This record gives sequence, structure tokens and C-alpha cells, in this order.
Amino acid sequence: MIFAATIKGQGETAGTFIVSPHYTRFDGVQALDIEALPINGLIPAVGDVVYCADGINDFAQSIQLLINENGGAYPIIFASLAASLVYSPDIQLSGKVKLGQGGKKMMLGDEVQTWAQAVDAALTALYAWGASMSPAFPGTPPLQPWQATNLSENHELD
Repeated sequence: MIFAATIKGQGETAGTFIVSPHYTRFDGVQALDIEALPINGLIPAVGDVVYCADGINDFAQSIQLLINENGGAYPIIFASLAASLVYSPDIQLSGKVKLGQGGKKMMLGDEVQTWAQAVDAALTALYAWGASMSPAFPGTPPLQPWQATNLSENHELD
């Protein structure tokens, strides 16, 4: 079963949270607060509304029964309404995407790298020429050439 819940606090089991499910059991009783395990690096805060999917009981492979006052059944927290989150390193978005408030334009890293390397080559030649002059160009400020590490290994655009 998939349901919404509110985060109440840290759970007793390491890495879990206590959630208050937003559903009523079949007998009309409000579902009790229960431990939930977040996945994919999701770290909700107290008061966040999250989406959960029921898992196995008590972290021990026993069959889940909702008529059992959900004692032992645990939900997996797989989404939060509190923040826009990335749940997989392989997500691909298409179309126009805004990050944050979307007020600034992004740069295409490979094109910026090509341009920066050309500027580096021109500045290196200029510094070499200046060093041959009399009096010699002092070489300050020192050149700080483009580093390949300036580009992200994890994120790509366009």
C-alpha cells in the first residue's frame, strides 16, 4: 500500500523515522505512528509530508497485516513533498528545466573548457613574449590555467 505520512521524529532503529500515516485502518481507527525507512539518501525533517510504501514486518521477513494495528509493519519512505529531490543518479530530464529559482543561465562545460583553454594558450604566449622584453614582464598575476577537474564527473547539461 502507498500512503502519505507526516514525519514525527527519529525512529528507534538507526536511520529510521517515526511517521504518522494519513489513513484510517479498515476498522475505522486512525493508523498508529510507526517507524519508516527512507531510501536513496532521502533525509526528511520533522513535519515533512512524505510518501511511503509498505514493506515487510519488523525488519524480519514476517508477513504484514494491517489489522495488526500496523505494529511491526514498516513503510519505506520514497518521496518527500518538502523538497525537490533527485532519487537516482541516472535521471534524465528533457525540455527546459529550472534549478532553484531559475534566475541565472547555465553554461555548457565542454564549450567553456574549449574557450578557457584557448585563452590559456593566448595568455601563455603573451607572458612568454612579455618575458623576452626589456624590461621583462614580471609575470604577475601568475597564470592559473583551466583544470579538467573544473567539470563535474556527475552532472551533465544539454
